[in-house]
Amino acid sequence: MTRHLPRTFKVSGFGAEAVSALSRRVVGQWGAAPAAEAGEAVHGGLLSLFLSAASRVYEQGLNRDQARALRNRSKLPVPVISVGNLVAGGTGKTPLAVWLCRFLAANGFRPAILSRGYGGKRKAPARVFPEGDPAAASLLFGDEPVLMARALPGVPVWVGRDRFLSGRAALEDGRLDTFVLDDGFQHLKLHRDLDIVLLDCRNPFGNGHLLPRGPLREPASHLARADVLVLTRAQGEAEAEKAALRELFPGKPVFSCRHKICGLRPSAGGELAAMESIRGRRSLAFAGIAAPESFFGALERLGIDLCGKIPFPDHHRYAERDLLLIAARAARCGARLLLTTAKDAVRLPDSLRRMVAAVEMEIDFGADHDPFCEYVQRKTAPA
Repeated sequence: MTRHLPRTFKVSGFGAEAVSALSRRVVGQWGAAPAAEAGEAVHGGLLSLFLSAASRVYEQGLNRDQARALRNRSKLPVPVISVGNLVAGGTGKTPLAVWLCRFLAANGFRPAILSRGYGGKRKAPARVFPEGDPAAASLLFGDEPVLMARALPGVPVWVGRDRFLSGRAALEDGRLDTFVLDDGFQHLKLHRDLDIVLLDCRNPFGNGHLLPRGPLREPASHLARADVLVLTRAQGEAEAEKAALRELFPGKPVFSCRHKICGLRPSAGGELAAMESIRGRRSLAFAGIAAPESFFGALERLGIDLCGKIPFPDHHRYAERDLLLIAARAARCGARLLLTTAKDAVRLPDSLRRMVAAVEMEIDFGADHDPFCEYVQRKTAPA
C-alpha cells in the first residue's frame, strides 16, 4: 500500500526524492499491525529512535494544548455535532458530514457546516459558496469545504481557524439551528453536543503509535470522550470489529458503514450518470486523497476497466507536469475516459476539468441505517 504525507514544504531534485523515500518508509509503517511494526522498529536503527522520540515530544505538546483548550472552551447557542477521527488520513469524514446535513435538513433542521479549511489560505471566518471556479475557491478555502458547498447548495459552509468565531458569523448571517463540525474531534476549544468519531474498519489504530511514529493524532484511550463510534469502509456487517470496540469501550454505541459509489458526473458540471454507462470503456483513474488505492479498488470491484492508476499525495495541487503525466499515461494505455474523485475534481485546473469525470460516493449504513438515524434523532431532539 502506497501512502503519502501532505506536502508542507518544497524540495527539488535529489532532495525531493530523498524526502519522498523517507516519507514512504515512515508512512509505510503506519498501517502495520503492532507486532509487525515492532519488528521493523528493531531493525530501523536511528530512524526508529528518532520517530519514537518525536512521538513523545508530540504527546507532551498534545497534552498541554488539549488542557489549555478545555480550560478556554467556548459554547455556541445552538447544538454542535462533531464528525472527526483519530488518525491522520482519510476515514470518510467529509461524506459523513454531507450525509448528516442531508439527514438533518430532511428532518426539519437548518444545519450549517463549520470547517477549518485545511489547505486553504483563509484564516478569518468566511462562507464558501458553491458558484464560481472551484479550483480558485479551493486555494482560498481548502478542497473539502468547496466540495461540501457544491454537494449541499442549501447548507451554509463556513471556514475559519477559530470555529467558534465562524459559528457566530454564520448565526449572524442566517437562521440556523444546528452546526456540523467537520474534522472536529481534536478541536476541543469548541463545545460539542454530540461527538461522532470514525475509524477505518480495516485498521482502526494503525500500528498503535502517535505521530510521527504512527498515524494516531491522539491516544486511542481518548476515544472514551467520544459519544459514538462509526466504523467506515466496512465489508458486510463488521460484527466482529464492532464487538471488539464495544469490549474496549463498554457501553459506547458502535455502528458501521461503507463508501458506495453512486455515479459519476462531468467535472465541469452536469447530471449524475450511472456507472453502468462506462462499463467496457478503458479508463485511467487518478486520485490525490489519503488512500487512493481504496478509490481504485472500488472502481475495479464495480467492473470498471482500469488500464491505468495514478496516485498523488493527499490534497495535491495539480500542476502542468501532472497534466502531462496523466495525458501521457492515458495515451500509452489507450484510455478513453479519465476518472477521479469528487474531492480531486474541485482542485483541477479548468483545462483538465473539462476532460474528466468525477466519481461521487455516498455513505451506506446498510443494516445500521435505521438504528443510526434513530440514535442521531434521539441525540438532536429538543430538550
